[in-house]
Amino acid sequence: MKTLNSYLTYLNKWITDYCRVIHTEGIAVGISGGIDSAVVAAIANLHKDIKVFGVWMNIDNSALDIQCINDLKKQNRFAIIDVNLVPIFNSYKKILKLKSSLAITNLKARLRMVALYAIAQEHNLLVAGTGNADELYMGYFTKFGDGACDILPIAKLTKQRVFEVAKLLKLPNSIVQRAPSASLYENQTDEDEMGVRYNVIDAFLYGKKIPHHPLSVIQNFHRINAHKFKMPLRPKAFEKIK
Repeated sequence: MKTLNSYLTYLNKWITDYCRVIHTEGIAVGISGGIDSAVVAAIANLHKDIKVFGVWMNIDNSALDIQCINDLKKQNRFAIIDVNLVPIFNSYKKILKLKSSLAITNLKARLRMVALYAIAQEHNLLVAGTGNADELYMGYFTKFGDGACDILPIAKLTKQRVFEVAKLLKLPNSIVQRAPSASLYENQTDEDEMGVRYNVIDAFLYGKKIPHHPLSVIQNFHRINAHKFKMPLRPKAFEKIK
């Protein structure tokens, strides 16, 4: 019978094998202080066969984010470097004269991904995404921001499974016990922003019957974010080309 431990072993080998196939030395993960990024990095680092490079990219993050990052650093599982993106973020906001709160919050995610890819290339690493099954179904990520990556190790794990893995791997309690948040603005939580709880999304993904209102929220999220899962739209060809 498949166990969660055996699945983690599979994931670790899956990541390691792919790194070797394409001749990279390991992975880079944007460490946010949240549970998903910590789990991805910890899984990749299980047998220390590859480099695991955590990158903490501060853009006016909360005190709780910083506490969680520091608690993870104390465990000394993998390297975590600090990158301060506040000056770049403020410059972009000023130059572009951004007023939209959505444009501003998504700018944070996209700047982080630009930095993460540059660091990954500098050290011959893949960028590991941190999206779980719930977020990927809902389209709850920033297009070309945290949605940009080379591999998605926990894409087939529901949020509840992610919490189980975090406990199994003995990640810091500050990370395991905090409310899931993308930390794009003060006091932001995923469930408040989506308008539906993760355990309900989990139930939906498992094919269980859920009440009409959360079902409509989930279906609407999936519908309006469908463009995030597709390649850029292309017109019909002028002439036959490969």
